[in-house]
Amino acid sequence: MSPRSEEFMAEARDRLAAARASLASGFPPAAVSLAYYAMLYAARAALSEENRYAKTHSGTWQLFGESFVNTERFERQLFSDARDTLELRLGADYEAKHVQRETAKAVVELATRFVSVIETLYPPESPS
Repeated sequence: MSPRSEEFMAEARDRLAAARASLASGFPPAAVSLAYYAMLYAARAALSEENRYAKTHSGTWQLFGESFVNTERFERQLFSDARDTLELRLGADYEAKHVQRETAKAVVELATRFVSVIETLYPPESPS
């Protein structure tokens, strides 16, 4: 994985760890937001490996769909579920919408799976 892609993946892993901690500490809205960003950064890492970059969230999801879903390198349903988490995150972050703990738990589990699949597609390089 390139250094830039690894930076994105490190951010994805950090956000995922923070999402788990937020969920465990009783902060479901924060867990949803952090889990969403874990998936976004993992998607950006994968795109970076393909020398494709987007400036916006929607652009990232569009490019990811074109590069990985349409080419059948990534599961369509997992992609759709991840992309659709944006609306939940926006509601939690900007509209103070209540997020049930079970909903947040499902989003954190989704993010765990999403990040794991990206790590499988692009495993870290072994030291020489």
